[in-house]
Amino acid sequence: MTNLLNTLGLAYKSKRILIGEDVANSLIKKKIVLIILAKDASEKTKKRYLNKANFYQIPIKIVFLKEELGRALGKGLVSVVGIKDEALKNKFEKI
Repeated sequence: MTNLLNTLGLAYKSKRILIGEDVANSLIKKKIVLIILAKDASEKTKKRYLNKANFYQIPIKIVFLKEELGRALGKGLVSVVGIKDEALKNKFEKI
């Protein structure tokens, strides 16, 4: 799992992922191929992104904690990450 978090950090620096509200905005434009949602995200956040993912037919994975995601990305607490890269998506789907 640490390897996946390191990969997320590198992908963030290379702008292959989005975090926070950018994910919701990019879902509408179909720029996201996978959503990663923190296990300890609020129920409201989980419901919002599960509904959006279902509507736009985007796969969603509920893994990691907000603190783990934030640390990997060099941010504070991060509840949602949107992956834009197909190769990175395939790596996460093997979880």
